[in-house]
Amino acid sequence: MNFSLIIPCFNESKNIPILIKKYQNFLKDKQNELILVNNGSKDDTDKIIKKYLRYRNIRTFNVEKNIGFGYGLKKGIMFAGGKVIIYSHADLEVNPKDVMKSISIYNKKNFKKKIFIKGNRINKIKNHWSLLDIFFSYSLTLISSILFQKKIFDIHAMPVLFTNDLKKKISYYPNDFSIDLSIYLAAKKNDYKIIRFPVNFNKKKRRFGEGSSDSLKKKFIGSCEQLYQLIVIIFKPN
Repeated sequence: MNFSLIIPCFNESKNIPILIKKYQNFLKDKQNELILVNNGSKDDTDKIIKKYLRYRNIRTFNVEKNIGFGYGLKKGIMFAGGKVIIYSHADLEVNPKDVMKSISIYNKKNFKKKIFIKGNRINKIKNHWSLLDIFFSYSLTLISSILFQKKIFDIHAMPVLFTNDLKKKISYYPNDFSIDLSIYLAAKKNDYKIIRFPVNFNKKKRRFGEGSSDSLKKKFIGSCEQLYQLIVIIFKPN
């Protein structure tokens, strides 16, 4: 396999048919695989995914109980067989065209190993970010940069693309969204060439389901969880 695209799905049954349609160009290359992780969904996500297993390069991994985005993503990463791993969300806030762009950047540069490509979200106001969204995003970036004494920014931007060998260098996989930071830091600490490219993360693109930061309460709880994970990551360095 060349590219393994991993998409954790939690109660995304209505989004999955749209995703499959939007990733047709990716699926045309039979050396690519799309891994849909049913991340403990309570709706009929598993049933919908199984309908698409007629595609030879669509695979699935089933997580019985939802523990968090990071847990589902980790299972997908370990399950992936591609030389290059990509991951993204199922909610369509991440444009599938940006996933294809990350592949184009990789192919254009003809990298062989130790490469890490990550989106950089731009035009936040135009993409319907609230001031609170922006505040929490920049606060996490600032705190993380200070604690780790490394220049890191827009930690949760997607898509993320990296060569398969990086997963052996990640010693800690948080169960929540802090997994983005852990993977990002592993790439930095192991001197991977890091490329950031502009992406539009449009919060109005979610058609169905609920997000992890749809309310102030969710934002606050999520931020507290990630601050805790920052401390854990410091004491469990990659």
